[in-house]
Order: sequence, then C-alpha cells, then structure tokens
Amino acid sequence: MKRVLLVDDDSIFNFLSSKTLQRMGLASDIHMAVNGAEALKLFNDYYQGAKALPDVILLDLNMPVMDGFGFLEAFRRLRIPGKEHVKIFIVSSSDDPGDRQRAKELGADYYLTKPLQEQSLRLALEMG
Repeated sequence: MKRVLLVDDDSIFNFLSSKTLQRMGLASDIHMAVNGAEALKLFNDYYQGAKALPDVILLDLNMPVMDGFGFLEAFRRLRIPGKEHVKIFIVSSSDDPGDRQRAKELGADYYLTKPLQEQSLRLALEMG
C-alpha cells in the first residue's frame, strides 16, 4: 500500500483516481492538491513531520497558479530528508514528445497519459 499525492486541478480526476486507488487496494493514504503551489505547501507539513512523505506523486502538467513543470523545478530544490525516494508520475492529457522530454529532464520518473487506465495505475504504483 502506497502513500499517494494527487496534484491536478481537475477535481473529478482527483476524486475518481482516489476512489480507484482505494478500490484497487493500492493506496493507504491519499492527499490531494489542485496545483503545484498547494502541493509544495503539503511538503512543508511532510517536512515538519505532520504527515508522512508520499511514496508516489501523480502530477498533472497543465494547472493554474503553478503547473507541473514549475512543481518539478521547485521539488528539485526542496531540502527534505527522504524526498529522493518519492516517485513522480506525470499524468497528462499531453502526449507531446517535448513535454515528455522536459518532464524527464526535471526529474519525473514516469509519464502516463490521460485518461488513466486502471492497468496503468496499478503498474505505476507497483513500480513506484
């Protein structure tokens, strides 16, 4: 069972992903953020020990306030013990090779395209 952070401005995606993860028995603890900035605030809670670090982040690229690329750049600069063990999965409607390459360069571990299939989700969490 994984601790998962869903970062997506689509509340329906977050809700459905959360329910799917629970139904499949893949996640024990799920947090949600609607953009990269809100996700970074959660990392302050993780750092202070209020919450355990997630094992996996499912990160959208296209969001207001701070997009997925901005989050990846900020995440690289965070000084939080254990963060190197957090796997980051981009979950985007974009299948653009440039987006894939940039995400990889910024430290994303995997790239999945929406709509997210249960099989992809299971594979991602088993790998992460």
